Amino acid sequence: MFLLKLKQMSKVILLSCGLISGLVAAPFEASTLHYPPYEYMEEGEAKGIVIDIINEAIKRSRAEGINYTFYPWRRAVNSVEFGDSDLLFNAGKNEARQAWGYYVDSPLVTQHYVLFKRKTSDLIINRNFDNVKNVPIAIRTGYLYGSGMFRDALDQGRFSYIVQSETTMQSIDLLLNKRVDIFVGDYLPVMHYIKEKGLEEQIDIVKKADSDEHNIVLEWPTYIIFSKRKVSKDYVDQIDMILDDMKSDGSYMQYFHKYQVEHR
Repeated sequence: MFLLKLKQMSKVILLSCGLISGLVAAPFEASTLHYPPYEYMEEGEAKGIVIDIINEAIKRSRAEGINYTFYPWRRAVNSVEFGDSDLLFNAGKNEARQAWGYYVDSPLVTQHYVLFKRKTSDLIINRNFDNVKNVPIAIRTGYLYGSGMFRDALDQGRFSYIVQSETTMQSIDLLLNKRVDIFVGDYLPVMHYIKEKGLEEQIDIVKKADSDEHNIVLEWPTYIIFSKRKVSKDYVDQIDMILDDMKSDGSYMQYFHKYQVEHR
């Protein structure tokens, strides 16, 4: 009887240790890319809408804290895939990433991708991309771009040619130097960069045909993804509930207002 009780106590202790290590293995190490106003470094401190949202979620989970490292996107993904970091964020969802990571089900932010052109260009692109055979485009390296007509146009080689870009700055340089006629970008960060650099008179957004509305080619939810090597599924589920609570209690939207941007 004594031995049975001792085994049961040992099992409880082991489970408790596993629970603690899985739930509060902190400070967490997070990998991401420089992507203002979502996330960026300023005077050695990580700031931005998404940084504040994640900080609050981690705080509510009672973990000790989180450190942020900024990489080019492909390296950020690889660092979590191979277990060097605990989590990645602003990540699109695909099967390959689900093999090594646990997604938080509640979307972190929904990105709205539009096409940018030179201000002097009168380029109009049809919704089904059937008129782009002479149009070169820049896209971001490592981005998924979901599914739908824009993804199909890329996969089917409808554009004149495709140039891979590592940063918003590089995409803009390609455009202004006439290496491409358009580039695709997430509205909020690209507009932030354009305004910061005073390029409003040089760059415009491709509009819908016969309309002044922006031609949104993709609405793309992005997520937090934790390394399966580092973090338990129970903890990921906890963050999911916390993020939903933040959306319900209004604190989620407060961070968009803090940075004076519109959550489209």
